[in-house]
Amino acid sequence: MTTETKAAQTGDWQEDWDDMLDKRFAAYSGRGLDEDALWWMGTAQIAVSDPIAADLYLSHVSMTGHKFREIKDWGYRVAVEFVGARGSGERKRSLVESYRVDWGHQAARDGIAIALWGSEEVPGITARVVQFHCGAQAYQRVRNAVESRTRDAVARFRHGLRWAKGDVRDRDLEESWEAATGGSWACG
Repeated sequence: MTTETKAAQTGDWQEDWDDMLDKRFAAYSGRGLDEDALWWMGTAQIAVSDPIAADLYLSHVSMTGHKFREIKDWGYRVAVEFVGARGSGERKRSLVESYRVDWGHQAARDGIAIALWGSEEVPGITARVVQFHCGAQAYQRVRNAVESRTRDAVARFRHGLRWAKGDVRDRDLEESWEAATGGSWACG
């Protein structure tokens, strides 16, 4: 059954187009990309404007640790931003009072791994609590926050690729690309 036939039967064009796009970019880790895919990638990187989104997307679709050092550092920043102070003026409080760098970094790595490759190989919350002697709720909050941001970045970049490919229209991406390049997307 072709992708078009399956999509016509199920009515789920979005999932099938995303799957085809993901498979095309999964080749990145192996033999490289063709000219069209390279153009979509560069255009999406300009428009999406989140520098780590492309690396997260490529790691996800290729099932590799593509630029994992940069990805881990990003995850650590996301974790710290999440636990950072909330409030205004003199009254500020942390969302996670018991945060420590050791388990915070691990929670960030776990959140990234779950978002990119699934939870099968990632130890559960209970195992991490025992390992790091930290609170389960605190660990889970940080892990979930990083996982959520990772999933959002992957989805945003996938959407940017579909936009660059011409599959979808998105005025926000067009404006972002125009602001970055000084060109007109209508001519792009």
